[in-house]
Amino acid sequence: MLTYEEMQYFAAFAQYGTLTEVAEKYTISQPTITRAMKKAEETFGVPLFNRTRNSIALNDNGRLAAEEIRLLLKQTDEMVDRVRSYDRASRTISIGTAAVIELPGLISRISRAFPQKAIVSEPGLPADLERGLTEDRYQLVILPYDLSSKKGKKGQTSEFYAKAIGEEHLLFYLPVHHRLARRKKLKLADMNGENMLLFSDIGFWSEIVHRKMPDSRVLMQNERYTFRELIENSVLPCFVTDLSLKGMKDITGRTAVQITDPEVNVTYYLTCRRNMLYQLQAVFA
Repeated sequence: MLTYEEMQYFAAFAQYGTLTEVAEKYTISQPTITRAMKKAEETFGVPLFNRTRNSIALNDNGRLAAEEIRLLLKQTDEMVDRVRSYDRASRTISIGTAAVIELPGLISRISRAFPQKAIVSEPGLPADLERGLTEDRYQLVILPYDLSSKKGKKGQTSEFYAKAIGEEHLLFYLPVHHRLARRKKLKLADMNGENMLLFSDIGFWSEIVHRKMPDSRVLMQNERYTFRELIENSVLPCFVTDLSLKGMKDITGRTAVQITDPEVNVTYYLTCRRNMLYQLQAVFA
């Protein structure tokens, strides 16, 4: 039988069409690729190539063999991923989160529920987190909406379970002399067209801001210290959330103004697949 590597070489030959390119891709000698092609033909027991003096090309048998090998490689990779995911899940709790700021007390609560496991958390956009949950890359995800409200196929109960665990609200953080600084509430549209500071690592908030304030020039900062320095020393309006604002109490000369757009006032939901609820119920208690 062909080894995994030999199947890779055969699939690559079907893709690239020359032994030289396959050898370059895998950084191995061309005779190694030639031997793999010969072994493939011996394994299937039928001719797989049309040969000339200086080249070989797949015949119809070879093209079918390549399709079957590609399918087998895909299934093998998926099998390996499933086993690795199972092993990872047995030793860790993997959490994907759409919240930029750690929700107070959540990680410590999960750690108490699973003291024997490592807790791994990584940020992501909601669509990517949903996909990761479905593919078992995460046991838990934190989303800014209730995924369990979506019905399953043919109106069946959702395959997801979710519980509200906290809220976060986007705010304008304005210099006290800004023309709108005395307002108690604003809409995103009220500031459309103004130059704004925005921290780059704010996940799903960023898309909302760009969509609702299309005429604004948004100056992105990807270094937290620099972002804070600009807040303290510039007159540009910026965004904060009620959670991140707690770490800026020492900043003077600015005032936070509530934004009323519903998209930026979110409830976070801790979410898992319903078939994992029994194993994770201590987290949701």
